[in-house]
Amino acid sequence: MVERKDKFSISSDEELMFYLSSGEVLAFDELYTRYNKSMMMYFTRMLNFDKNLAEDALQDLFLKIAEFPEKFDCSRSFKTWIFSIASNTCKNFYRHKNIVTNSQIELYNTNTKVNESAFLNLANKIDGLEFRRMLEETLNELPPEKKEAFILKYQEEKTISEIAAIQDCPEGSVKSRLHYTLKILETKLNIFNPVIQ
Repeated sequence: MVERKDKFSISSDEELMFYLSSGEVLAFDELYTRYNKSMMMYFTRMLNFDKNLAEDALQDLFLKIAEFPEKFDCSRSFKTWIFSIASNTCKNFYRHKNIVTNSQIELYNTNTKVNESAFLNLANKIDGLEFRRMLEETLNELPPEKKEAFILKYQEEKTISEIAAIQDCPEGSVKSRLHYTLKILETKLNIFNPVIQ
């Protein structure tokens, strides 16, 4: 038994999915141990800090993995795949609650460049608690796909191509969503007098 547990603890995520699809339940336990905390944090942020909804989403996510491990494409990254499922779970929630509005205006002004590093430097310099409170408040007002793109890029540290895969959209759409979000944040957080060049 100890040897089987050790086998799973040193296996890659993709190998664990192979074992799980072959009926080895301990592989699922290992995946849950590796991902439950980070996915709970993701759901908590995406679902407006509603802990109950986040817990429901987490349970739904791992239930899908346990029930349909054969849906995992071994040629893909497990990390990207699990975030894709999580993303779809959030999208379904927003659809159900009618939070996604019919008009989602893409603000993309190619003449105005957002200074990303100035925004991130600002976040590190000012009063952390107040900034985080205002940041979360502003993010919660955004359309879900823009909020998610921001969280994936700046809190989950995903690349543009990873975000495009998770959100199932072109990389250009991801860049546009990030640009829009940063412009909104610049405007809403101007109380802190950021120096944007």
